[in-house]
Amino acid sequence: MQSIGTVQSFLQENQLTDYSSRDVGWITGVYNFLTMFLGIQTGPWMDVFGPKYLGPLAVMCAVPTFFILAECKTYWQFMLCLGVLGGTGNAIATTVGIAVIGKLFHRRRGLALGISLSGSSTGGIIFPLVLRQILPTWGWRWSMRSLGLIVLVAMCLGLACLSPFPRLLATTAGRNEGSSHKKRSAAMDLSAFRSTAYSLIASSIFLLEFAIFGATAILPTLVSWAGFPPESGYNMVAILNGLSSLGRILPGLAGDHFGHFNVLLYMVIFTLACTAATLTAFGSTRIEALYAFSALWGFGTGSFLSLTPVCVGKTCEAKDYGRYYGTMNFVISFALLLTMPIGGQMLESLGSTALSGLYLAVVFIGGALVYAARSVMLGNWLDFKTAI
Repeated sequence: MQSIGTVQSFLQENQLTDYSSRDVGWITGVYNFLTMFLGIQTGPWMDVFGPKYLGPLAVMCAVPTFFILAECKTYWQFMLCLGVLGGTGNAIATTVGIAVIGKLFHRRRGLALGISLSGSSTGGIIFPLVLRQILPTWGWRWSMRSLGLIVLVAMCLGLACLSPFPRLLATTAGRNEGSSHKKRSAAMDLSAFRSTAYSLIASSIFLLEFAIFGATAILPTLVSWAGFPPESGYNMVAILNGLSSLGRILPGLAGDHFGHFNVLLYMVIFTLACTAATLTAFGSTRIEALYAFSALWGFGTGSFLSLTPVCVGKTCEAKDYGRYYGTMNFVISFALLLTMPIGGQMLESLGSTALSGLYLAVVFIGGALVYAARSVMLGNWLDFKTAI
């Protein structure tokens, strides 16, 4: 997901050159939408069955996506392959990866999630740089096949980390919780929204991820739109994801000591200030500003991705984490469905300044909702010292 904008930019300049940024954005929008939308079902499956069956199923969906993608030529083929099949595989893989960490770690959950989530930003560094080198020489087909092999190896290694540990499978499936012997359902469940704190934090994550994935995906297109070399877009995506790795680990570690809600609020303020000083002020006129934005945005929003799942975990018991996390992804899915086409349309119609203004407003409101969720959990709107 972190490097999907690279593929979107290439398709728009080559196979889908007759389509607008908004139209091409719907392909990646559907991909991101299904990645999150299907979480409302894969989350309960994870609580009941654990990763034993869901892990291999994720591999069976995700890996063939790249080999089929190599043969795609028309818009609807890209939509079905990348958007539908790829999104389904990523939905299962994402839920399994995050829910395992959320269930097993308690005292150092922020650090554990930060380290695990840095894997996606590592892929966001490697994939754009690999594509930059092999697309001009190997062409589209062999480039996609190469990515498929990389993904196959990575996902098999991930499964190998789970398979030798029966305790892990039993715990994640909720079989050793001991707190309840009630039979648990694998059907989708929206009861998480009965919690006011959960509803507020889920709403804030909706807005924050609208901005995160919208800005990240549109960045290569923005670089070309501003008249800078397309290669710069690949470099910026790699830089963004490199700093995102640090943003996921360091604030997560700080959250374990000072409170995850507290650190998340500080990072929202940091991200707002950096975006206003770089993208909003100079984004379409100075390439240096875009490089600075890529680095600062990556670090700031990386913290959102690692801290928000921990904040969700504070609203539920560990045995229900898969369901709560899946429901959160269900909410996020609608943000990701809309952010790509909206961003592309705004860039073409109003320019980069208006687009950055939209992202600033969205992040600000998201931060306000984080503060509201924190206050509801504490029962005090003026308590700024408690670590939570």
